[in-house]
Amino acid sequence: MRTSVRPRRRLALLALVTSATILAACSTTGGPTTTGSAPTTLTLTTGFAIDDLDPLENAFWGPEFGYVELLMRPERGGAPSPWVLRTLTNPSPLTWVLTLNDNVAFQNGRRLDGAALAELITYQLARNEEFGAALPGATAAATGPSEVTLTTSRPAPNVPFLLADEAMLPVYDAAAYQRFKDSGAATADLLEAGLYTGAYRVDSLDSTAARLSAWPQYWGGPPPLSSVTVKFVPEASARIQAVQAGEADIALYPPTATALTLSGRSDAFYVTGDSTGPTFMLEFNQRSAPFDDPLVRRAVYAAIDYDELADDVMNGLYSPAIGLYADSRPWAEKTQTFDPAVTAALLDQAGFTRTGDGPRTRDNAPLTFDMLTYPQQPDSGALALAVQAQLARQGVGVTITQVPDITEAVEKPTGWQAAIRGNGFISFGGDYVTPLLNYVRTGGPDNVTGVSDPALDALIDQVAVTLDPAARDDLLRRIQTVVGDQGYLGYLGERKGAVVAGPAWRTYPVPIANLWVGPQTAPTG
Repeated sequence: MRTSVRPRRRLALLALVTSATILAACSTTGGPTTTGSAPTTLTLTTGFAIDDLDPLENAFWGPEFGYVELLMRPERGGAPSPWVLRTLTNPSPLTWVLTLNDNVAFQNGRRLDGAALAELITYQLARNEEFGAALPGATAAATGPSEVTLTTSRPAPNVPFLLADEAMLPVYDAAAYQRFKDSGAATADLLEAGLYTGAYRVDSLDSTAARLSAWPQYWGGPPPLSSVTVKFVPEASARIQAVQAGEADIALYPPTATALTLSGRSDAFYVTGDSTGPTFMLEFNQRSAPFDDPLVRRAVYAAIDYDELADDVMNGLYSPAIGLYADSRPWAEKTQTFDPAVTAALLDQAGFTRTGDGPRTRDNAPLTFDMLTYPQQPDSGALALAVQAQLARQGVGVTITQVPDITEAVEKPTGWQAAIRGNGFISFGGDYVTPLLNYVRTGGPDNVTGVSDPALDALIDQVAVTLDPAARDDLLRRIQTVVGDQGYLGYLGERKGAVVAGPAWRTYPVPIANLWVGPQTAPTG
């Protein structure tokens, strides 16, 4: 969802250090420093472009920049809180009651009432494949002026998390959108449709930027900023230089190496937040050699020094990965441990032997593989170089290829062997069920690695309908054990949320779930 770009090129060391080198070479006298009253505008630079305002295709960007809202708000503690909803209750295993806040309205002037919300949920269940798959057979009906009853075909403990997920149920005027589609108008004309309820409205959108202004009729009261500009800048170094030059206030997705290059400067600051879980997956294509062998998969995961990646490579701005989840989750199991002796034993068992410090070989062929990275997340390259060096100590050869569209690359069943991708195992909304269904269940929409395990499928299907927290936690621990024992999936580290901010925004509270701009966003000093 955040990796749509084009042609392919090889990764060279120069490409990975370019960002840090350019930043270090910039003038250290500092850029413009804001003084006087707090600014009333905000300009951000991001590595990802917003193509259009189509709610079925691109609404997931909206909650991140303040023009789209969600029914529930992701929270650091795990359980979402009401956002557009006033309350969400679960009176019976198959029933959820959604009650809206008063006076919520779309930017086209139509009120978001119970009928409009039921219409939206029904529309999304039918047209958003992932949302429909998460709640098969669900129905929604208005049961009061501001109330909707959602009835599911089976217990769905993750409903609150689904309603807090930007990819599942963004709030928009479904009836107006369908009329727009029926009219045959160009997608660009959605700028005038007023489909959303956010505190900001998109005034213009092109290949370089989105320009938003405060919506004065916002149901939550006028927001503190008069305008927000989101500039689409693919290169991380250029995003950060824009902050240094005073052309932007906040740069998103900075390489972790940036923290050192900005130390001591007065024109740009590396600002961190909290980690909410593992960040970068190391995925193996299990359809072909060498990763069709679980012994090789497990050996590679055991050869990685996760503490070194977090503390040395990422300068303490990561936490070491222990498995699929952060250790703060009550169900988290440690399934990843650096152990070179285990690596050696597993590779010996797989037939890849080694003489002295030479390469691991089987039938005179060395054990090597290619690992994909992508420029939108520069840390993927830094991690790849470190993993390459760690595996070389174990006699395993790794080449690195940077691809412009990593999702497109790994969705092909052949042509790739390993990839580093920035995908968490808890959704933006805090959902623990959907990632399991997507990434490691047979036939899951994001199961690009080819995992197919009936026993694992059965555990996932069971946890998806389990409402009791203790039973849920036990099932999740068993799932993690299976994934670890088979080497189905692992993580390289937990990155702390971070941005590069200019002087006026140096105390910016880095949000979770990429909710960069909200109704209360403003400089804090």
